Amino acid sequence: MKSITLPSKKLGGLIASLLTATLATNATASALTVYGKANLSINHVDDGDSEWQVNSNASRLGFKGDYQVNDGLEAFYKMEFETYMDDGDKNGNTFGQRNIYAGFRGNYGQILVGKHDSPLKLAQGNVDRFNDLHLADMKNYIQGEDRLDNIVMYTSPSFSCFSATLAMVAGEDAENGDSGLADGQSISVKYQHNLFTASLSNNSAIDSQDTTRFVLETEIVGIELGLLLQTAENLDDLTDEDSIVFSGQYKLGDGYVLKAQYGQTDYSNGNTDSQIAFGIDKKLDKNTKLFVYYSTITSDVNTEIATTSVIEDQNVFGAGFEIKF
Repeated sequence: MKSITLPSKKLGGLIASLLTATLATNATASALTVYGKANLSINHVDDGDSEWQVNSNASRLGFKGDYQVNDGLEAFYKMEFETYMDDGDKNGNTFGQRNIYAGFRGNYGQILVGKHDSPLKLAQGNVDRFNDLHLADMKNYIQGEDRLDNIVMYTSPSFSCFSATLAMVAGEDAENGDSGLADGQSISVKYQHNLFTASLSNNSAIDSQDTTRFVLETEIVGIELGLLLQTAENLDDLTDEDSIVFSGQYKLGDGYVLKAQYGQTDYSNGNTDSQIAFGIDKKLDKNTKLFVYYSTITSDVNTEIATTSVIEDQNVFGAGFEIKF
């Protein structure tokens, strides 16, 4: 038998052609999308000490895709990682896991398994106008902003403006005696109308807490308004927390958006955390914006002497930009 030798250029061209054809076929099948967001700000922080900081505000890199399994079933997946663009390090890590999951969707809704925001966290909608910004995100003073490991989550189709999301969290380490690691459930029911959106959600034994949240979003004379009411009970020490967040934003024209937010949490032990924040965004295009903001978070901490208290302020002024890709 005679052997056949291909010139190196032809062999290289053949390999390149095969790789291109394979990648094209896979890309068509899975519709892989690489995406991300760079959100960087320069902040002046005054929390007892005064200093300048650079923060990357949950900048991220992700991969997602979906493909048709058959006429009534679609598979999907997503792997998203926070990247620390300010100094490249967060507790020794270059990347931090965000929502990472896979699942199926069809006429009867969708189900996913992995690591994901709880239905109660998702119910916040756009109420938190300063989401991810340093010392301005409402997670600084309100519970329930949980991204959960080992989650199985089902979202129903919409029926007469109503939809529901139910999640179960597997308590893989519950034998350690930590109630925060026990089996937990999260559920949210949403009503979406052209005039307003309302949702009611509940966490049971999530992050050592039972939490109930009500959210209402609407628009009045061009002003987008959001209201969040919440009550939470810590299962470890039975401390109750009652929270409120009220926010709004208004489009001034020419890409400018004015926004403001007030929030407060009252604790059953007499402590109080409160926030006042406001800022302006300037959209350059649909993927790029500039922003400035100011936020102050005040903690009124009762001491053992009932007639006195300690008030601690955390103030931040920030200016930055966001680029989505």
